[in-house]
Order: sequence, then C-alpha cells, then structure tokens
Amino acid sequence: MLYLLRPIERHARRHLATERDRLRFDRARRFVDESEKRGRADGSAYRIHARWLKFLCSSAAVQKDIWPEDADFLCRFAAAFGLPPAQRDGFVGLALLGRLWRAWSYDEMMRGPPELVGRVTRVEGWERFERCRGDGAGVIVLPVHGQFARLFQRYLRHRGHDGLELGITNDQLEHRAIRTPVAKRFELARQMHAAKHALARGGIVFNLPDARQNLDNARSVEFFGRQRRIAAGFAELALKTGAHAIPAAFRFSPRGFFVFEFGEPFVVPPQSASHEERVASLVGQYAAFLREEWSRYPWNIDWTHLRHYLLLPKDDPARGEIAEAAQVREARPVGEGLAR
Repeated sequence: MLYLLRPIERHARRHLATERDRLRFDRARRFVDESEKRGRADGSAYRIHARWLKFLCSSAAVQKDIWPEDADFLCRFAAAFGLPPAQRDGFVGLALLGRLWRAWSYDEMMRGPPELVGRVTRVEGWERFERCRGDGAGVIVLPVHGQFARLFQRYLRHRGHDGLELGITNDQLEHRAIRTPVAKRFELARQMHAAKHALARGGIVFNLPDARQNLDNARSVEFFGRQRRIAAGFAELALKTGAHAIPAAFRFSPRGFFVFEFGEPFVVPPQSASHEERVASLVGQYAAFLREEWSRYPWNIDWTHLRHYLLLPKDDPARGEIAEAAQVREARPVGEGLAR
C-alpha cells in the first residue's frame, strides 16, 4: 500500500500553503506510520489510517491531479443524482476515501479472523435481527451494494451466525466454468432449492436484491427519477417459506470505523392480497430502504452501481411514483449522511 500512498502524500504536502502546515503534516504522517507498525490487531490502526486517508482524499489538489477522471465521474454522478452543489465536494472526497481505504484494508479483513471486523464495526438495529431469529423461522438478510458490503458476513460470523449466499453474478458463474444460459439457470435454481431447505430449518440466507445482473424475475421501481429493476426472488422465497426478510447496510464511516445497520423487518401483506400484490409490497419495502441508503450515504455505494444509475432509463412521471421518492427526499435530505 505504501507504494500507492507515498506519491499521494508527497503531492498533498507540496500544495500546503506554509512551512508550519508542512511540519504538522510530517508529524501526522509519522504518527500514522507508527500506529501501522504497532499492528492492526486492536483496530486502532484502521481507524487512525482511515482518518489520514480521508484527509488526503479531501485535498482538491490530490483530486485534480491524482484522480482527475474519477473525480470528474463522481461530480457528474452527483449532478445527475441531485446532490446540492454545497455537498458535492464532501461526496467526492468520501467516495474516493472508500475506494482507497478498500485497497488498503479490504483483502486483509476478508482473509483475517472475523474478530478483526468485529473490533472496528458498530451495529445499529441488532435487536431487530435477534427478534427475527427468536421465533425459529428462517431469516433472509438483504444487504445493499456498498463499497465494503461483503464484510457484513464476516461480522455475522464473528457473532456466531453463518448463512447461505443466494445469487451469483455472471462473472462468478463463468469463473466456475458455468457459461451457457441453461447451465446458469440450473445453478441459480439449485441455489434457490438449497435456500428453501436452509430457511425451512430456521437458517439464514443472504441475498442482494439491488443486483445489476440475473434480473429475469424482477420488478421495476421508481429510483430518483429513473427506472430501476429490483430482483424479486427474495420475496418469492419469503412467501414460500415463511421466513423473515430484513434489510441491512454495511457502510464505512468518515470517522474511521464501520457501521452495520439492520432496518425494520418487512411487513408481509395478508393472505387476502394476491400473490403479485404481496411480492410487489416486499419489493417496494426493499426499494424504500435502498432509496434511503442512497439518499443519506451516497459515498458508500459501490461505484459500479453509481455508473449503472447513469445508464438507467428516465422514469415516466405518468406512473405516479415520483411522489413517493419526493417524500423520501423530504424526510431525509439527499446527502444527509455526509456529516456523520
């Protein structure tokens, strides 16, 4: 990581205005290096280093000269998404921070003991997850695609909860030599069958409905003025097995730690509703959670999904669903989470 970081540090230092600022910069860098040498076992080095990376990524000179194309893309996304101009600089710096932080720590966290993730993660809404686990029914955990999203599994393992992952991207399928359309459909059907059995035994299944691939069974929803498809397999699975469906988000904090948040478990419509209405209700509840995450923490979203948003078709106002998104924006201003 040093081979990547040192040029950025040198560039940031050159653009400081005074010698006093440069001396303070040098002292801060020595402090960060010393924390790194002491090791990352207790999590403090991660927090210290993340704050240092935030400082570097917030530098306008670094953004302009080191990552000009990336900064330009993030600015274009922010404008299309509707971030107020006053919030765009903060968004760009934090989005760059997430990518650099991921390059510095992600692989080690995925390979290391789950306890490491536990030490640097704060949990919100854990009681909601425990409530779902308390009645013996299965649980479908529905995360959002964030820059550090897959660390949520490491945290759950740290707390003694393992699960079955449902839904694999085309790239992953082809990496396993599953390349033909028939073979891919068969593999996804096999996964769904295994998930049903796991949930029937009261187990846990992980599924990300905001996927960009394998959307044969999906519902279209309004998404910040555009049309986006949300995979509906989790809803079908929940209705067939009686499992709880609970949304979750694993995001990085500008303060140098992670936050793992569980939303409210989804409310299942009554049996008197049609099957299509019940599926649409569950998909709609996930879409509302997803909109909330994008509104409050856009810097945490995986960059491939930011790019995907720019390619989505514009929404037809005649559908009458933009009002729902406007209500979400009114309750939670876009980019509110930038200050957290």
